[in-house]
Amino acid sequence: MEFTMDFSQFVMTEEQKFLFDLKGYLLIPDVFSPMQVEAMKDQVYQLKHPEKARGDVPGIPGGAVEAVFSNPIVKGVLKELIGPDFRLDSTFLVWRERGVGHNLGPHQGGPMSNPHFHYHFTNGTIHAGMVRMAIELNPVSKEDGGTVFLPGSHKANYPIPESLRERREYEPPFESYDASPGSVLFFSENTCHAGPVWKNPNHPRVSLFFSFVNVGMRWHRDNHVSPEVIASLGPEARWYFRDVWAWDNTGGRSSDEPSNRVLINEDGTLTVSP
Repeated sequence: MEFTMDFSQFVMTEEQKFLFDLKGYLLIPDVFSPMQVEAMKDQVYQLKHPEKARGDVPGIPGGAVEAVFSNPIVKGVLKELIGPDFRLDSTFLVWRERGVGHNLGPHQGGPMSNPHFHYHFTNGTIHAGMVRMAIELNPVSKEDGGTVFLPGSHKANYPIPESLRERREYEPPFESYDASPGSVLFFSENTCHAGPVWKNPNHPRVSLFFSFVNVGMRWHRDNHVSPEVIASLGPEARWYFRDVWAWDNTGGRSSDEPSNRVLINEDGTLTVSP
């Protein structure tokens, strides 16, 4: 029997929807408990420092990180921003010690024809082409060098001027946030954003990043998750890794029955597999 996702446990407030539509990003504090945060941090630390690992460590998003997929706030927000038919497109880990930043400056924002990033509001509903989600596992203050945003740029009608893209990322009109461990940041990929140099000398920035899109879309060629990790997940978590499709045109055929699929090989040749 096909798994059915339950979205009934959390609904975004009118204030949360307003702020996301206004700014292009939303921070929800303390989504995960201190116990969950510590378990995720321990898993991340062992993956980052394999010489100190205590046996086999589950890859992300398995192990303690699998709790992300069953969290009602995560599910409810993604349903509101993308719709009930979304899928995980990619995930990666951010670990930045003091002095380390992202090599890509302020990017995205302004008119965006690419449907993967396009943001619009229609019939009282938000439609965000791609939603990024960052789970902060260490404290973040506005001065530390967490992700910064040019608020409102996700639906700007003018291209972002180069004078703004060249401005130091921690200066207005860019803005950042204060976050306690376990807080979750959601933002439209079309909001102009950047990952500045981390400044806090007391601890690194440790964040889990996820990208979500409509089930009929795909942006990243590699989701950075091994088949072994996906196979280790429970039914609810595996739901996020559904294949890309928008309409079930199998005519009621079981998914176990043969279906012609055209695969593009790395050398550009095609393989048709029944």
